[in-house]
Amino acid sequence: MKRILLTLALLSASWVVHAQQYDLDYSEMNDRNMASHISDARSSSGSSSLIYQHGSNNRAYSTQSPGRNSSAIWQIGSENTAFVRQSGYGNDADIYQSGSDNFAYISQSGSGGDASITQRNFGNSAYILQHGKGITEINQNGANQSSGVVQRSSGMAIRVTQH
Repeated sequence: MKRILLTLALLSASWVVHAQQYDLDYSEMNDRNMASHISDARSSSGSSSLIYQHGSNNRAYSTQSPGRNSSAIWQIGSENTAFVRQSGYGNDADIYQSGSDNFAYISQSGSGGDASITQRNFGNSAYILQHGKGITEINQNGANQSSGVVQRSSGMAIRVTQH
């Protein structure tokens, strides 16, 4: 674990010079939460990421490149895991998890994508793979549900709701 943290610290050292181009907000309440954000600020001008955790043993990961991408992860509860991966320009991703043992993954490439996953209750799993300018939304309000969307074309809107 120490080796991984040291490696991440060394990798991020070259990005410190350009930190004014990038905005990260992070808030953690309670214990054993983990948040990780990686962004090459040399090419991520105007990108922003928000991670808010309240509860315990939540994990949030955000990766952004090259620019003007926006992501937000809210975790309220315990044992929730969220991943956001953005490559391209002008993408927006939001993950909201309340409850426990939820898993969410959003991957965006291309430009102008808008993706969101909302999970309430426990044991839910959802993923969005989005390429291009589209809108994808997954809402899971029950327990132990799975959903996935692969969106390859621009100009489409997809909404999945599970109760």
